[in-house]
Amino acid sequence: MKHTSSQLKAISRKALDDNWGLPMGANIILGVISFIVIFFITFFTNTTTVTGTITSEFLTYAVSLFISLFGAGITKMTLNISRKQAYSMKDMLYVFHHNADRFLIVGLVIAGIGFVTGLPVMFMSMNSDIPVSFILFFSVFDLIISVIIYLFLGLSTYLLLDHPEMGAMVSMKESIRLMKGNKGRSLYITLSFLPLAFLSVLTCYIGMIWLAPYMDMTMANFYRDIIGELNTPDHTPTRKFPTMTIEENSNENNTAF
Repeated sequence: MKHTSSQLKAISRKALDDNWGLPMGANIILGVISFIVIFFITFFTNTTTVTGTITSEFLTYAVSLFISLFGAGITKMTLNISRKQAYSMKDMLYVFHHNADRFLIVGLVIAGIGFVTGLPVMFMSMNSDIPVSFILFFSVFDLIISVIIYLFLGLSTYLLLDHPEMGAMVSMKESIRLMKGNKGRSLYITLSFLPLAFLSVLTCYIGMIWLAPYMDMTMANFYRDIIGELNTPDHTPTRKFPTMTIEENSNENNTAF
């Protein structure tokens, strides 16, 4: 039985009872690090030239890719809380001790697509002769592409966390398979947080300190719902996954090329 958005949110709020502290702290740390790094990139690169703009965008994507590893650690913390397992701030570093290259490959694929689709907007924004309507159109197009990528590959990180032997390419294939029939649910759940996100903006983003863990927990339970974990008494997954190891996955990739 698939749980509704309201049910998943109720389960998530219950899971976070007396457990808000560390997820909130972890998201604050991640946000501060991201802000400082992006600020320095913007400050020290000349975005008035094509070369400077490309350099700035490239560095931003590269740093975002690295920071996403800490984000995956927060996801690990969230999964542990949802499963009533032990968790700590050290979970933020979990990925670095469990084949971080797998997460980097997935992030590189997603960031690479985002970088390519964002190039038109980047170049057009530097040319004052191009109508604003054109820039707006391609910005919306870039956003749509990003959403589509998320709807297909959004479960990859969860799969890599749950299956240390699973390779990056396999996790993306499995995410695509699992999201069949669930992309609409995922989009609806995400959009349902927009009102709270808007209110957070009105509080100068202070509300995001609470909203981020709430959203993370809801999406973690969405993943657990898809693999059937929420429907079993002992919370064990009912979905079966390939047993291909990292080495086998790497050999498959080499053969494909």
